[in-house]
Amino acid sequence: MNASDRVRERLAAQTTQAWSVPGVIDLGIGQPQDAILPLEILRKAAAEYSLTSERHPLQYGNELGDGFLRLALAEFLGEHYGIPVDPEPIFITNGNSQAIDLVCSVFAKPGDVVFVEEPSYFLAIDIFRHHGLQIVGIPVDEHGLSIDALETALARHTPAFVYTIPAFHNPTGVTLAQERRLRLVELAQRFGFLVVADEVYQLLDYAGDAPAPMAAYLGSGTVLSLGTFSKILAPGLRLGWIQADMSLIRRLAAMPYVISGGGLNPFTSSIVRSVIERGWLLDYLRSLRSLFRERIDVMDAALRRHFPQGVNFHKPNGGYFFWLRLADGIDASRFIEPAQKLGVGFRAGPKFSVGAGQANCIRLSFAYYDAAAIEAAIPLLARAIALE
Repeated sequence: MNASDRVRERLAAQTTQAWSVPGVIDLGIGQPQDAILPLEILRKAAAEYSLTSERHPLQYGNELGDGFLRLALAEFLGEHYGIPVDPEPIFITNGNSQAIDLVCSVFAKPGDVVFVEEPSYFLAIDIFRHHGLQIVGIPVDEHGLSIDALETALARHTPAFVYTIPAFHNPTGVTLAQERRLRLVELAQRFGFLVVADEVYQLLDYAGDAPAPMAAYLGSGTVLSLGTFSKILAPGLRLGWIQADMSLIRRLAAMPYVISGGGLNPFTSSIVRSVIERGWLLDYLRSLRSLFRERIDVMDAALRRHFPQGVNFHKPNGGYFFWLRLADGIDASRFIEPAQKLGVGFRAGPKFSVGAGQANCIRLSFAYYDAAAIEAAIPLLARAIALE
């Protein structure tokens, strides 16, 4: 094989953000399984678009995003959120990570303080660091973000915003209680900070009892609700949204690169609009809920069967994750290599910490592997931990 062929072979393998090690069931991977991605639904939607004479999706788009998608999305969200959703104050994004980055660019500057749940989504923490923000961790308990701790921190800091994952939190799986949501909004109004609510798991509610989203509080003028099709359709679409008061939306749309390039992903928006309008997104979401509910049951039963009582966790009602807490003083990172040798992977707690905390914690995902693989992996993980 010559040098050119090796380059071609290497590039041909660079198609997805694949984190798994060959031969390892990596329960740390927090993305949907390839096999469940809705190829046929998207094929039908693309074919439907090809039969139209619409050319606007091929043009520079409106700065706020495609109007037809915003109309369809508002109707869809309203049905699931149980609240009226206005299509106008919806800003279409290039997925949720880009939305977080955009929020930092528009609503914070280097040196500003931001409050983040401890633990939290590790890549959001990386984005905040990249923007030169001072990150202050606020603890999470079984009812979500501790508002008492937040209020104490407000005596010492004036944050630009509070970043929260209120529904089926990543990584802990807990949901912010209704009364805490109200207090959070009240504090935001009183102290003049924004609430950046990462609501990507809101629609992955397997028990049907999650509180109304933080999007219900847009009228306060303090809330930005972030959503994405990555978790409910396909990550490769790179399509999401921000809901907020119109004054905040206008600031997002005024970014120079948005004005220069127009609204984000107009062509993809036309495909996803068709998926929503045809009812295919609703059908797919129902199938996801059923599938993940089964996988949760399998993982929960396997954990209870193979792990000792000293390992604490709760069975999540939504989202992607289980959060295991080992005994105090145990460093979960020490088990990564023994686990991989046995053929199983996980993410250790410090990865999700603002500082060096959560050392005795483990995050497991049930989204990337089927029930059989989960059932096979959990006893291997238990054996790896027992090796120490």
